[in-house]
Amino acid sequence: MKMTRREFNALTAGTLLSTLPSIESAAAITVNQGDPSPALPWYRTIKRIGQTNFNEHDGDSQYVEQWADFWASAKVQAVALSVSGPVAFYPSKIPYFHHSIYLKGRDLFGECVHAAKKRGLYLYGRMSPDIQWTDPKLLEANPLWFRRNQDGSLQQPAPDIAYTCIFSDHYAKQQPAIIRELNANYQIDGVYMNGWPTMQVCYCENCRKIGDPHSPQYRTALMDKAFELIQLYKATVLEKSPNNFYSCNLGGGLKESGLDQWRLTREATWYTADNQSRSGVVAPVWQDAQQVKFARSLMGDRSVAAVSASYGRAGRISWRQTTDTSAEPSFRMAQTAAAGGIVWYHWLGLEQGFRDDRRWQAPGRDFLSWHAANDAHFHTKRSLSSVAVVVSPRSVNAYKAPYTEDRTDHLEGIYAALVEARIPFDFVHEQDLTQQRLSPYAVLILPNMALMSDAQAAAVRLYAQHGGSVLATFQTGLFDETGHARKDFALGELFGIRKAGEPEQADGTSHQAMGGIHLQYIRQRGSLTEGFEETTWIAGPVWRQPIAPHRDAGMTFIKPYPVYPPEAVYQREPPSDIPAMVSREDGNSRLVYMAGDVDSSFWRLDHMDLGRQMSNAVRWLLKGNNAVDVEGDGLMEVIAWETERGFAVHLLNYNGANAFRGHMRKPVALAAQQVHITLPAERTVRRASLLHAGTTVPFQQSRNRVSLTVPKVEMYEVVALEI
Repeated sequence: MKMTRREFNALTAGTLLSTLPSIESAAAITVNQGDPSPALPWYRTIKRIGQTNFNEHDGDSQYVEQWADFWASAKVQAVALSVSGPVAFYPSKIPYFHHSIYLKGRDLFGECVHAAKKRGLYLYGRMSPDIQWTDPKLLEANPLWFRRNQDGSLQQPAPDIAYTCIFSDHYAKQQPAIIRELNANYQIDGVYMNGWPTMQVCYCENCRKIGDPHSPQYRTALMDKAFELIQLYKATVLEKSPNNFYSCNLGGGLKESGLDQWRLTREATWYTADNQSRSGVVAPVWQDAQQVKFARSLMGDRSVAAVSASYGRAGRISWRQTTDTSAEPSFRMAQTAAAGGIVWYHWLGLEQGFRDDRRWQAPGRDFLSWHAANDAHFHTKRSLSSVAVVVSPRSVNAYKAPYTEDRTDHLEGIYAALVEARIPFDFVHEQDLTQQRLSPYAVLILPNMALMSDAQAAAVRLYAQHGGSVLATFQTGLFDETGHARKDFALGELFGIRKAGEPEQADGTSHQAMGGIHLQYIRQRGSLTEGFEETTWIAGPVWRQPIAPHRDAGMTFIKPYPVYPPEAVYQREPPSDIPAMVSREDGNSRLVYMAGDVDSSFWRLDHMDLGRQMSNAVRWLLKGNNAVDVEGDGLMEVIAWETERGFAVHLLNYNGANAFRGHMRKPVALAAQQVHITLPAERTVRRASLLHAGTTVPFQQSRNRVSLTVPKVEMYEVVALEI
């Protein structure tokens, strides 16, 4: 029996709360439920999630029990279950909610809910309001539900399916109606909404009234509507139980898609990094660890999850029902676990996953069940990192860079240099530069934080006054928070530097007399030039920010000269007095400023001199205060935590075939690694274990210093110290 229009409107009625902190991007976020109970809700304590996305043909699948048995065998604690996108997987009575033609009155969603609950699993519904079935009657009755191109045509990702417009009743009425129907009929523990909000571009009748979809006023209207809807959905979900949660997927990554995550996540309890696989051949092998670190910079100790896909993908091509048989899916789960996130393993298709291609099952079951067996070591209390890297979305989205390349390259470059140096580090968000947040760190890194407010500059200066050391690069602090150029550096007094011109480029490809490359001339030797003993100059960055001559300039630039022909490749003038790197000590604080885009040049061009220059600087700034030192061969990311059991040092092995071309096919095992851990206080360690190897390991302890040898690191090893 179908609802009448009056019944439908009554079902969708709800109170819109008018205030909500703003949005940015990079993922799925749950709004705070304000539970007064001191006990953490279930979604704050779980560490493993499974998801099988349904397709329409799954409506007649007979694999429900196999589905539930698999996720139970993988030891997940919760499952995400398809409710809707353009297709309903239960006999909904909501008008214009297309039932799978294969259901034939069956309740697939309800059967799965029952099967999951029977096995003791939490379950939340997965909805996707961004797409809708283009039924002719629906198009006639509600044409404004859909996004339109400039010519009025539908924006369609697939036949008979179109994208929906956020300014329509599809969002304001249809989605709350579906949530209320779920609340009334099923034992669900929450709702996750995929695919929105987004910086949509739409030319429907409603959107044309707002303005150009690329204009600031349209963006403001879009964000206001998103805030309004999030409050509506949150209130609707919580009508069932205050212990349920609502989560909306904001998508993105470091670039944040132009949204304002920081403001929204002030009231969030859950964040899902929904970037399921590396999207291109240039994406870093450590992308998942990076995403989780970024999410934690927003969320602190609140829940962060990262989705790892088990299907194949390369660049823009996805083989979404063929298993990725490389080590990549398992490796992404390992990175999530190491970085302190909730592991979320994902497959598409019930029939395809339990009949046609079952290769995805074993890797997921193996990793997740191993993780469950060592669960206590993944419940983190605090990071042991001594280094914090500031992530600045404003300096990505609003920075008027002199170059055309990606403005996240500065972050990627410093990330790469720290991984190569095996220095553990955390991300700190630019909006979180409080003394309480920064005080645990010995070193603060500002990788071209070009946009900086007066308050942020004051916070960095105060950090240095309290003995913290700082590294900054290129145009850090040369613009205010709105993107307007400053006359001089916001941190000029701190580093003792003054602007002396506009950025200059040397691309290293020109055959003209005035072309060529930037080299850096070594004027002062010491810890900052370690490894450069047999040279008077090293590689330089592509771009440099001119600053006035400085007595503490340990390196200066050599004027560019031609790179071809060979007979012309020599410097025409003595090294200049234009600083390339300035270092100085001020009380207990050490300070380094690099005048070039050393970090982004390292990421783009991979010259080892640039990476060594940055790692030397960080080690000098640390003054021996690195919490974990790992000695041995190989490229490895080191992440360290204090845990419920004691301490854990995660060793992620980034050596393997194709690791830097989109997939980690198979890691190459690393030989013995010497691990030295400085505990934050003198605590007696009673046992040291290698969780992946499944063995204990001998160790030596002298006061708060623990040393041991890890005989072998395959894909991933965790050194667990129990106290």
